[in-house]
Amino acid sequence: MFIASSSTTVKFHEFPNGNVTHHYQPGSKVEGPIRSISWSKDGAWLALVPSNGFTEVVSVKDQLRLIKTIQDIDQPSCAAFLNGANKLVGLGTRGGQVLVYDVKTRNIKKRFPRTSGLISHVDFTAKDTHCVAGCANGDILLYSNVSNNLSCTFRVPKSKSVTSLKANQTKRNLIMAGSNEGVIVVWDSNVNKAKFTMEAHKAPVTSVAFSPVNSDLVISTGADRQFCFYDIIDNKCIASVQVENNITSVDFSPEGTYFVMGSQNGRVYIYDSRNIQEPVHSFPAHSTAVKHLAFQRCSETSSSSSSMLSESVPTPSSEGSSNRNTSDLFGMFIQVPSNEMIESMKTSGNSMEAGDSFIAALGLDNKTAESLRQDEGVDTPEETKKWFEAVDSPANPSLQEKKGLGDGKHAHSSSTPKFFPASFKNVMSPILNAKPGQTNLAVSEIQAAAKEAVKEELKGTLEEIRADIKFQSTHITYQMRRMLLDLQMAMVREFIKMENFYNAMRDEILAESPRPVESNNYLLEENEQLRKRVEFLEQQIAAMTVSDAQPGQST
Repeated sequence: MFIASSSTTVKFHEFPNGNVTHHYQPGSKVEGPIRSISWSKDGAWLALVPSNGFTEVVSVKDQLRLIKTIQDIDQPSCAAFLNGANKLVGLGTRGGQVLVYDVKTRNIKKRFPRTSGLISHVDFTAKDTHCVAGCANGDILLYSNVSNNLSCTFRVPKSKSVTSLKANQTKRNLIMAGSNEGVIVVWDSNVNKAKFTMEAHKAPVTSVAFSPVNSDLVISTGADRQFCFYDIIDNKCIASVQVENNITSVDFSPEGTYFVMGSQNGRVYIYDSRNIQEPVHSFPAHSTAVKHLAFQRCSETSSSSSSMLSESVPTPSSEGSSNRNTSDLFGMFIQVPSNEMIESMKTSGNSMEAGDSFIAALGLDNKTAESLRQDEGVDTPEETKKWFEAVDSPANPSLQEKKGLGDGKHAHSSSTPKFFPASFKNVMSPILNAKPGQTNLAVSEIQAAAKEAVKEELKGTLEEIRADIKFQSTHITYQMRRMLLDLQMAMVREFIKMENFYNAMRDEILAESPRPVESNNYLLEENEQLRKRVEFLEQQIAAMTVSDAQPGQST
């Protein structure tokens, strides 16, 4: 698994050791920091927007190579892959456009209504129902991915800017943003209202992120040299940690166990989310400030965590290497103990007796943890070192098979780290709180407990599905009403246009008539003239008749 970090260039670091596997510079020359990076759904492609130039899509599968330079969209400012499609990427531009581009067919699939300012951030909600765009003027636009219309506009309270924007990847109605004024806010798009607001930092908020395993847990980093965790349900800050340098970016690992932060001095820090006071590892990434950090998305993490993490275990440079990193099945990384570490273990006293964090989370007591260590044969530091040497040996394949690795190349410790112990409160557990005389449970009790757990899980899932269906139905009904109203308005406009056209035609015909009606008495005057002419003609005929008769009489 890779961590992508960007400054003026993009580097791909192995997790957890931080070794640089690939180094990529967009364009022909360095013109400034990279504006945006985003992983595709399967983690094979990375979209990046340089400081000046076209959006580029690179592939990290097998080897680093350029897939596509999107020249169809000018002046891009940010990019984000859709969550449900590997080949579709959303793009924002400095001209206020928000578009969806198909990398495979190389055409623009969708255009959202244009805004007047620069688009600084773009992201997609879970299941890609909406597109969220942050503007330089402080507006946050929520576009419907179904109707392509603007659904709502948000603004960070007491702020005129947007410095960070993130949509929740598990709950599609949650959207979070931060501002230059140090305020962070979480909106519920179902009701178009703020769910959580906090004046978190005394300096600009540089980055925000949702926990992938707990949607109610969020983290923010600021230019005031601290990062904070918040519970958006209780509306409070649950942890605030001071650091030595300004934090510029943050991201969670896919399973939520770790989070990484980039600093202004170019270093990347890896933290265990169960012990956030000190980083478990750090490494230099860039000579300038780290602008963006992003864990590689892995589509197969749910099916096989061990296979994914085994790829991230660094191969030692020589068999005699005394200090090398490895990873276990839960994504936790540890080190094979050196002499200094063994001495520190001796002086730490109760660090091994306290049990590791995973056993404490399960509710196992110290005696059970001790029995597990005895089963593994690592009761003492000396035996611990011998145990790691035995794991490296190919003569012990059964232990490797027990761990599910089977390759015989990398050493893996127990299922949890024993060299970064953390103190956690015991939780209520049927193992810890079992009755003294109860050594095992009946099959019927286990079945009943399993049925109850499945029932509760299905109940929650069905309620969520019901809420989603209700939301979709309401949304579709609203869209249909809106489209019907638009159709009626269009028909009225066409009717008015045709009426104006016919009126103009009638006026034109009347204007071109050879004998226009000059007055209402036109017909009467015409008839009077005709009557007078008839009388005149009759008089002439009578006169001619008289004149013809007189000569005859005279003869």
